[in-house]
Amino acid sequence: MYFEDFHEGSSWNTKGRTVTETDVVLFASTTGALNPLFLDEEYGKTTRYGSRIAPGMLTASLTVGLAYQLPSDPFGEGFVALYRFSGTAKRAVKIGDSLRVKVTVVSKHDQGERGRVSLSLSTLNQRGEEVMEMEMEIVVRKRGNKE
Repeated sequence: MYFEDFHEGSSWNTKGRTVTETDVVLFASTTGALNPLFLDEEYGKTTRYGSRIAPGMLTASLTVGLAYQLPSDPFGEGFVALYRFSGTAKRAVKIGDSLRVKVTVVSKHDQGERGRVSLSLSTLNQRGEEVMEMEMEIVVRKRGNKE
């Protein structure tokens, strides 16, 4: 999508994605997040969650990845860069949870040859509970601008 294709208030829903054992183990191993809360089921049983949970940054990564797969292609040819992002974990995500994301255009700011677009990403589990809320601001080209 190019700057002109984003409209304030527009929203899209992603497909779902189930968090797997492999996701958690690979993410923890790759990033060094070797917390027993992510990797040790017996330890997880002693916590308020009652089992292991997925790392919050894994949930954030899956959220962004699901947004990248939208048919509207907001991160396609017009995308230049991620300008900023922030997020809040609202609920624990467990292995077997299925996530989907609602992406909404919050605002857009013209900057001459390109623009910045603010997006809200709300990650929901299979029960419709919000597990993460993120805000992203991306830099996008205007149509016809090759930069």
